[in-house]
Amino acid sequence: MILLKKLVIPLILFVLIFFAILGYTFFYYSKNLPNIEEITEYKPKTITKIYDRNDLLYGLFFDEKREYRNIDKIPLLIRNAFISAEDKNFYKHSGFDPIGYLKALISFIKEGKLRGASTITQQVTKGFLLSGERTFERKIKELILALRLEDALSKNKILEIYLNEVYLGENSYGVVAASKTYFSKDLDELTPGEAAFLAALPKSPKQYNPKANIFNAVNRRNFVLKEMYQNGYLEKKIKDAEIKKDLIININNISNVQKNYKLLEGFIADEIRSDIQKLFGSGFLSRGGLSIKTSINNSMQQKSNDLLIRELTNLDLKNNNFKPAVFNSNIKNFDKNDWEKFFNDNNKKKSNNNWDLGVIKKNKNGKYLLKTDKSDILSDLNFLYEKPPVFETGDVVYYTVNKDEKNLTYKQIPFFDGGIIIFDRKLEDILVLNGGFNYLSSNLNMITERKENFKKAMIPFFLFIMLDQNLLLKPNINILEILNEKKKLLEDIYRNSFINNSNIIEINKKYINELVLNYLSSTKEKNHFFTNTDEVLFNTQLTLYDLLNYYKLLLTENLPSENKLLKKVSDGKKILYNSKDNYYDFQNQSYKLSETILDLLLRNKDILEVFNLKKFSEKNFEVQKNIVNFYGWDIFEKEKGYNLFIGFDNSKIIGCYITLDSLDKENTSNFLYNSCLNIVKKLF
Repeated sequence: MILLKKLVIPLILFVLIFFAILGYTFFYYSKNLPNIEEITEYKPKTITKIYDRNDLLYGLFFDEKREYRNIDKIPLLIRNAFISAEDKNFYKHSGFDPIGYLKALISFIKEGKLRGASTITQQVTKGFLLSGERTFERKIKELILALRLEDALSKNKILEIYLNEVYLGENSYGVVAASKTYFSKDLDELTPGEAAFLAALPKSPKQYNPKANIFNAVNRRNFVLKEMYQNGYLEKKIKDAEIKKDLIININNISNVQKNYKLLEGFIADEIRSDIQKLFGSGFLSRGGLSIKTSINNSMQQKSNDLLIRELTNLDLKNNNFKPAVFNSNIKNFDKNDWEKFFNDNNKKKSNNNWDLGVIKKNKNGKYLLKTDKSDILSDLNFLYEKPPVFETGDVVYYTVNKDEKNLTYKQIPFFDGGIIIFDRKLEDILVLNGGFNYLSSNLNMITERKENFKKAMIPFFLFIMLDQNLLLKPNINILEILNEKKKLLEDIYRNSFINNSNIIEINKKYINELVLNYLSSTKEKNHFFTNTDEVLFNTQLTLYDLLNYYKLLLTENLPSENKLLKKVSDGKKILYNSKDNYYDFQNQSYKLSETILDLLLRNKDILEVFNLKKFSEKNFEVQKNIVNFYGWDIFEKEKGYNLFIGFDNSKIIGCYITLDSLDKENTSNFLYNSCLNIVKKLF
C-alpha cells in the first residue's frame, strides 16, 4: 500500500506537469495564428472555359487546373478512396488522430525523422494557412488550427474543400481536374482502381506519377485498394480484380478536347485576353470560373491553320535555305541522367507544332546524327532541303518522327510567315483568326499586330468610297462611265501620294460618299485615318485586321465591333456581356439598302475590270463546287516581299497575308506569287 502511494503521487505529478506543458504549448503557439476564415470563406480559383461559336469547348484559361464540385456531387467511391488512403478515422476524430501521432512519435524516436500523421483536416489547414516545412512547431500549429476548423465546419464540408483543393500532379488541383487529366473521365466514370490511383497521389504526386515510375504508381494504387477493402468500402472480388488490372492513363493521348484540359495559348488566347481586359479590366480573368463564348468556328480555324502551316513550310522548302540551330548546347558527351535533365530543362523551348528537340552529332564523314530523348542511341537525321546544311556537334534542332516511328526529319521555323482572317459576312463575326506560323518563336500576330504598307490594296476601297450611294439607286444611270471618271480622279490622288514614299493618301471630303463620312465621324481615334477641315487623310500602313474592316464596311455597312472575338461572357450566375446587346446597326444610321454597294456593282464584267476584281469560278475552286460568286483581289508586292488576298462570297469575307522575313527578298519573293490563293482554293 505504501509502495502504491509512492507510485501514485509521482504519476499524478507527471500527469499534471505533462498537461501543464501541453497547455502552455497550446497557449504559446495559439498566439498569432492565421485566421481560419480563409478556409471557412473559401472561394476557389477555378478554370475559365472558352467555347467556339457552336458551343464546343475550345480551350481553358487557368493558373491551376481545378473544377469545384460540391461534396454531394462527388461519388462515394472517390470519397472512400481518399479517406482510406489519407485518414481512415476521418469521421471519428475531432481533427487529429492520437494513434497516428503515437506511431509518428515512435518513428521519430527510432529513426530521428518526422513521419506524416496529419489528418485530412490538418492537411487542409496546412495547405491554406501554413508552410510546408516539417517541424515540431508547425505540427503543433497545424493541430490547433485543425481543432478550430472542426468546430467551425462540418466533416463533409472539410472533406469537400480537401477533395477540391488537394494537389494531384500534372498541375491538377482537386479530384475533378485530376480525373480528366489522367483518365479523360468525369468522376462518376472512374473504376475503383482509377479512384484508388488518384487517392494514392497526395502522398507524393511526383513519385507516384505513372509517367515517371509506373511500378511505384501501381504498388501505391494496390495499397489503397487493400485499405478500401479493409475499411469495408470494397468487396474482395472487386479488390482482387482491380489489383490485376494495368494502370492505363491518358495524359499523352488526348483525343477529345471536351473530356480533357487544354490550356488555351497562342494568338487566339491573346486576343480573348485583350478583349476581356478592354471590357472588364486587367484583373478580371484572374478570378476564374468564367464561361466565354467566342465567334471562332473551331473546325474552320483548325483547317485554315493546317493549310497555312503547310503552305509556309512548302515555301520554305522552295527557298532552300537553312536557319541557324535553335541554340548550341556546348556538350559532347552526356551520361543518361545528364541527358534526361537536358531534355527536361529544354522542353519549354519546343515548337507549338509538336516538334521535338534533338542534339546534332556530326560524324567524320560529315553525316548528321541526332540524339533525342526517345532513344539512347544516335539516329539518322533526314533533310528535305536540296541544299546541304551546315551544323556542328552540339547544335540543337527541331525534328519530327515519321509514321513508321523510325526515320527522323529535320524541321525549322520557316523564313516565311503570315496569317488568315475570315469574317462571317452576315453576322460580322470573326470565324477564323490565324496569327502566324509559330506563337512560341514569335508572338507577333500577323493579323492584328504586323503592319504593312497596303496602299495598293486600298485602291479598290478608295474607289468605292468615292461613289455616291444615291447614284446607284437611280435608274438608267451609266455606272461604268461614272466609275471611269472616279478612277481617273483616284489615279491622280494615288500618284500624288507617292511623294517622299509617303504612306498617307489624302482625299477631299467632297469626293467621299456620305456612308463613309458617317463611318469616320462615328469611329473614335483610329490611328489609320484622321480628318481636317477639307480632307480625310488615310494612313495605309495597316494591319490586315484594319484593312479587312475597311472592306467589311462596304460589304456589311456596319461599324467594326469594339472587341474581336467575344460573343458572350458569364460567371455561372449571370451574363456579364452579350455582343447582341452591343450591336451597332450602322446601316440604320445611314441608308436602308436591300443590297450593299458592292453587290450592286458586281453585275457587270466591265465594272469588275475597273476594280481589278477577279470572279473565281469552279475552275479556280475545284474543292467546293457550290460557290456561285466568289470575288477577290490577289495582290503580289515583290519589292515589299508579300502576297495578299482579299476575297468574299455571299457569306464570308477572307483576308490572307504571307510575307518573307529575309534580307534577300528580291531573289526569293517570287515564291510568294499565288501563295494565298493556294490556301483559299482549299478552304472553299
